[in-house]
Amino acid sequence: MEATGQSGDVGRLPFPDRLRVLLAAAVELTAPPELEEVLQRIVEGAATVAGARYAALGVYGEDGRITTFVHHGLDAATVAQIGHLPEGFGLLGQVIVSDLPVRLESIGLDPRSCGFPPGHPPMHSFLGVPVVRGGRRYGNLYVTERNDGAGFDDDDEALVAALAAFAAAAVESAELVEAQRAGAEARVERVAAEERARVQQVAAEERARVQRELLGRTIAAQEAERKRLSRDLHDDIGQALTSVLLGLRLVEHSLSDPDVDLDDARHRSAELRELVADALRRARRLAFDLRPTVLDDIGLAPALDRLAAEVTERTGIAVEVEVELRPDERLGPETETVVYRVVQEALTNVARHARATQVSVTLVGLGDRVRTLVEDDGAGFDAAAGAPRGHLGLDGMDERARLVDGTLEVSSTPGEGTTVMLEVPRG
Repeated sequence: MEATGQSGDVGRLPFPDRLRVLLAAAVELTAPPELEEVLQRIVEGAATVAGARYAALGVYGEDGRITTFVHHGLDAATVAQIGHLPEGFGLLGQVIVSDLPVRLESIGLDPRSCGFPPGHPPMHSFLGVPVVRGGRRYGNLYVTERNDGAGFDDDDEALVAALAAFAAAAVESAELVEAQRAGAEARVERVAAEERARVQQVAAEERARVQRELLGRTIAAQEAERKRLSRDLHDDIGQALTSVLLGLRLVEHSLSDPDVDLDDARHRSAELRELVADALRRARRLAFDLRPTVLDDIGLAPALDRLAAEVTERTGIAVEVEVELRPDERLGPETETVVYRVVQEALTNVARHARATQVSVTLVGLGDRVRTLVEDDGAGFDAAAGAPRGHLGLDGMDERARLVDGTLEVSSTPGEGTTVMLEVPRG
């Protein structure tokens, strides 16, 4: 077999030249770029200074087995034919546990040798030196088959041992660099983790702020609703009951007159019945505005039909409702309430501001969401200039939508009406 590498071509160098090679190798190893390249330089330098055809360096783990094996002198075809690399048994295993160099004239004659695998080139002379630094053993440096056929001598052992010492320092340096790199990566990861935590904290604080703001707006909307209800109770029901009391006093006065006028009493009683009936209608409308029982008992579609009929009866505006959902489908209670209230507020806006003659209310299912459209043919407004949200109650509608993870969009053009689009989850 023809060996590769410089040592197989130059023969055995004179000692001074070998020493210069050793020192040059030591200088190169003082600043190693990568650990694997360091190991390769070590074995090449060992082969040169010892005048050996083959050299290798084995790094082993805590269990004593070789984990990394870098070699010099074998071509790729021979390595492929041998197959697996040494694992630390036989003679190499004995060198691993030895604290001193091991030097043999003939590997095959040593009782610790267990032979070579098929395809392995013949080797005779052997020199193994531990790679040690500061009490820590990194591995072993081996050279075999001296170029001149003789065994390795004291000079070879001293040179290879010196190179092994330099190599131990270089390996340690490479490991320190790797440790520093790992530490730097750990620091970067730690900083990144801290930054992620900070961002998450900021996001959590922002969510809390938005939730507080949403809660504040919700409470404000509830208070506004209570004020409206109080005003309606005072203006409608209160005034109606006051009229009933005045009417009763008139009836009572007319009946206490000696010349009682029964026709007048009957007339006043009829007026009182009408006042009581009107007050009852207003009370029912207020109760329906607070929470329509049909929404709980039957569902959203019948509630919207009743709302549309009430708006038409009260304002004369034609309101058409179209629900493209299954007849038996019910949305979540909160979702149905939000849809109903937004449609109710939109119809109130139409009645108060739009000067419309027709309104359409459409509900359609879109996968896991429901879209509601309220479209009128009224005056509209300039949406590009911004909707008068406070005036039209759009803030309250938007807050209701957000309470159930929904969205609200309002589009309008002067003279072309207004469209309110609400999308909410089905649940």
